[in-house]
Amino acid sequence: MGLSEINSKNYDIILDKVKFTPITPVTSSSISEYSDNVYNIKTEIKQQQKHLSNKEISEIVVKYSSGISTYELAKEYGCHRRTISDNLKKQGIKVTNQLMERKGVVELVIQMYSEYYKPDDIAKAVGINVDSVRKILKENNVYIRKSW
Repeated sequence: MGLSEINSKNYDIILDKVKFTPITPVTSSSISEYSDNVYNIKTEIKQQQKHLSNKEISEIVVKYSSGISTYELAKEYGCHRRTISDNLKKQGIKVTNQLMERKGVVELVIQMYSEYYKPDDIAKAVGINVDSVRKILKENNVYIRKSW
């Protein structure tokens, strides 16, 4: 199994442990003769939590109120979207799916779909996910065309 630096926040920790782990011998005998269990790495790897400062939380509140999603804010501040949501809730802000509340997004999606644009093209043009396009169409009782 490969270890990708891109996909692992704990890449350096794991790499250090792997460097100094002895190679497992290949034998036909049972594992019971290795009673010292030298091959078991017992280091617990925990996710590093991002703690936002009061200044960052204030910026997040302003940006969220202006229409930026929790996913976009999480990417910008280098944390999980749940961290953003929790901090917004602590500030007394109701966290909802703002996609439906964005001015003109619903109308634009419906209009583009009626003009025979594909959901993929609509998603790219509006800057949302394809699933969100389908959700908007479904919630507004728009007939979904067959993909063929």
